[in-house]
Amino acid sequence: MVKQKNLYQKIVEEAIMDCYGEDEQISGRICIFDDNMSTPSSCTIWKEKVVLERIGTNDNSNVVIGIIKLDKTMMKVCIHDVILDNQKECNYIDAYTYWYNGID
Repeated sequence: MVKQKNLYQKIVEEAIMDCYGEDEQISGRICIFDDNMSTPSSCTIWKEKVVLERIGTNDNSNVVIGIIKLDKTMMKVCIHDVILDNQKECNYIDAYTYWYNGID
């Protein structure tokens, strides 16, 4: 667990380096997702296989969301709920959850 925690801290530090305020930190997170996660991408949400089409923010720009395609319907979901098939890419979501929840 310590090794995983160190990885998450490294990802968070890279994402928010040189960011001022929460808005810039969210933007930093989006940038690191864009740089390290491919979309569209296969994932699981609510035990359903879906496609993560893209990553963005909610209407208030304060939470990272995923735009998923379930059958023919596009939906916005909290990025915390997305489980990517690629574990390396999933580490970025896990790091965001770690940061968002303020886990030490």
